[in-house]
Amino acid sequence: MQNEIQKLGELIHNSHKILLINHIRMDGDAWGSLGGLALILKSLGKEVVGINDCPVPPFLDFLGNTEIVQAELDVEAYNPDLIISLDAADEDRLGNIYKKYKKYFQTKTLVVIDHHISNPAFGNLNIIDTKASSVCEMMVQIIVELGLESHVSPEVATFFYTGLQTDTNMYFTNNTRKETLLAGAKLIELGADFRLPIEKCFKSRSIIEIELWKIALRNLKQNDAQTFSYSSISVDDLRSITGINKEDIGGYLKGFINDVLINIEGTKIAFLLYPLGLSENKVSMRSQSGYDVNAICQTFGGGGHLQASGFQSIDSQEEIIQKLLKITSNILD
Repeated sequence: MQNEIQKLGELIHNSHKILLINHIRMDGDAWGSLGGLALILKSLGKEVVGINDCPVPPFLDFLGNTEIVQAELDVEAYNPDLIISLDAADEDRLGNIYKKYKKYFQTKTLVVIDHHISNPAFGNLNIIDTKASSVCEMMVQIIVELGLESHVSPEVATFFYTGLQTDTNMYFTNNTRKETLLAGAKLIELGADFRLPIEKCFKSRSIIEIELWKIALRNLKQNDAQTFSYSSISVDDLRSITGINKEDIGGYLKGFINDVLINIEGTKIAFLLYPLGLSENKVSMRSQSGYDVNAICQTFGGGGHLQASGFQSIDSQEEIIQKLLKITSNILD
């Protein structure tokens, strides 16, 4: 990966206008890596803009700098010298704005920085480390190897630390390794406020989040052996919650599947199903060690990590549930 990082350094050096893009419905790693990198590039004198179909979700706005992301940017008019994709497992995860400008993107140099095992390496330059806990962990290595530590302010370090914390569930998940902890220590050395993401992402819950958890708990089901736990939230369920934005549902529910659903005693595989709109649903899956939910999600056109993956589907919720029950019963029986 060192050669690829050096090539990235050369591309950045030779570029003035840089466009950053990350996956739709940003999580902590997607926003942490994009926001942190954007601030570093600006400190290097680069002109930087981020794009995404969706704005930065409310649970991450404590990091500020949300104006970096422009949903309505005319990419061709901006005419970047370099495009960098962060934390997107494939092109589909880059959303409609990527689809709109895909042919234009293909005329530019695209760098893909990612850690998902399902990534097909869709860039001109691919920096992919499937052993890394997060793209934010990878960013620490990139910073060190390119000699950019002096450009990492406490604000930047906190951006990256947020991605590190959220993608490892506070260093709990099995993608946490020695390098992850060393990356965290390096970011604290560089001034990261390590308490802030814990307080904002793990210790505080909005009323909307609590209302969603109540529905998810009410709809919770298990198989007879209690090795498979799942829940679903329907469009009708959402009508009972005032002020909810469907684009933010995944962020509100991440804690539920990570801290509740997969941790029910005896559960080996869990999934959470919720609507993205009137005609599309999202499934987030988790598993205990030894069970590959990435393989399950890939059969639906999705993917991610061995023990944390997802997919989207236009099938009805009942159809999705029945298909997943059949697949998981074959695995668990």
